[in-house]
Amino acid sequence: MTVRSKWSFSVNALLISALLLLGTRLAFGRASPQNAVAGSETATQCASCHQEVVSHFYTTRHGKADKFQAWGSFSGCASCHGDTQQHAESGDPSLVSKPDSSSNGWCLSCHNNQHSQNFWGGSAHDTGKVSCLSCHSIHKAKSAEKLLAKATVNEGCLSCHVEVKKSQTQRSTHLFRDEWRNQLMKCTDCHSPHGSQTAKMIKAGSVNESCLACHMEKRGPFLWQHSPVQENCLTCHAAHGSNNASLLVARTTQLCQSCHMQGRHQTVAGKPNSAWVFNRSCLNCHAQIHGSNHPSGPVLMR
Repeated sequence: MTVRSKWSFSVNALLISALLLLGTRLAFGRASPQNAVAGSETATQCASCHQEVVSHFYTTRHGKADKFQAWGSFSGCASCHGDTQQHAESGDPSLVSKPDSSSNGWCLSCHNNQHSQNFWGGSAHDTGKVSCLSCHSIHKAKSAEKLLAKATVNEGCLSCHVEVKKSQTQRSTHLFRDEWRNQLMKCTDCHSPHGSQTAKMIKAGSVNESCLACHMEKRGPFLWQHSPVQENCLTCHAAHGSNNASLLVARTTQLCQSCHMQGRHQTVAGKPNSAWVFNRSCLNCHAQIHGSNHPSGPVLMR
């Protein structure tokens, strides 16, 4: 056999293999919808009546874990709904378990060994009777991320924390959005919805630690410290939003004067064109308000 003949034979063999593979894929593609989505025997049984629900379920991470037996502990719909055999035979809805607002135990039976759930017990959400299903959707999630019941994390949080929602439209805000109105910072960037060791369910060990994770230039240590900065960033700043610049809790003059009511120059409100109340007010001179490393900066002027 010549080299050319051998080459032709190899090409033909590859073409035949490719056609056989394509035919196999097409044959499997024609499988019934019921068998195409069902991963376990119970799910296949449920799909005979609840085809749409089962179809949506198997596009989620829970469904894929069941379909491919990722952890070997799933049993289809029965994992959450219990023994579905009697329900399937009689059609009686009372014979199947329905996880509801008190069904956290169902979820924690699988998720209680995850690090993010370590502080769920006794957390603000737990004691506030918040259910897993308040934020997550099992069958048809609006967001593939964490099976969220809302389209985004922030939308889910703000549906309950309406007092924070106004911060999105204030002069300065952490929940800033891009030109397509997509929020670039999520509530979960700072907070842990499943609980934490810190107040307000903050992920970090303290408020300052959380803030300084992004605002590293304010971390210090400084030669000349501004004590309120070291104690708590929220002494001067509002975490979610403010109608004052730089998320300040009050106008610069008022904020500084709440502590500094005496000194070598005027520190109370004067005439509208006073050098201490217009423009950046106190920050016109005391620009290094978070701290200074300059040898001549004890009053944070340089």
